[in-house]
Amino acid sequence: MTSLIVVNLHGLINTRAEVRTTLIELGIGKRFAATVVVDDPSTVGALHLCKDYIAWSEVDAQMLESLLKTRGRVSNSKTLDEESLKLMGYKDHSDLASKMIKGASILSSVPGLKPYFGLSPPRGGFKRSSRRQFREGGILGENPTLPDLVRRMM
Repeated sequence: MTSLIVVNLHGLINTRAEVRTTLIELGIGKRFAATVVVDDPSTVGALHLCKDYIAWSEVDAQMLESLLKTRGRVSNSKTLDEESLKLMGYKDHSDLASKMIKGASILSSVPGLKPYFGLSPPRGGFKRSSRRQFREGGILGENPTLPDLVRRMM
C-alpha cells in the first residue's frame, strides 16, 4: 500500500454538505492544510468526491520526512522535535516517515501529533489554474506534480 498526500486548496466556503463533511473527516478542513492518507478504495472514493477542492499525489519518504521536520506539530505552539518523537516511540523523523510510507502507521493514529500540516501559499504562486483539474491544465484532482508544489508551500 502506498501513501497519498492530500492538500486542500480552497477551504470550506461555498461547498456542498457532503464535501464539507468529507474534508473535515480527512482532517483538512482549512485552506492549505495537508495530510497523508493510505491509498485504499474508500479513501480514493472520498478524494474523488472532493476533487474540485483538493489535490493529491503519491508521497515519497524524503518529502514526508521534510514535511514532518518543518510542519509537524505536537501542539499549536510546539513543533515536532526529536524529544517529542522519542516520547512517542520513534527514533527520528525518518523512522516515522518510513513507517508511514509502509502503511504501518498513519498520521492520525500517532498519539500527540496533529493529524494535518498547515502549509503556506506557494512561493512564486500557482503556475497553473487553481480552479481546474490537472488534466484540464489546472492543479486540482490527481496531480503528479503536487510534490513540487508542496515543497514550495513548506
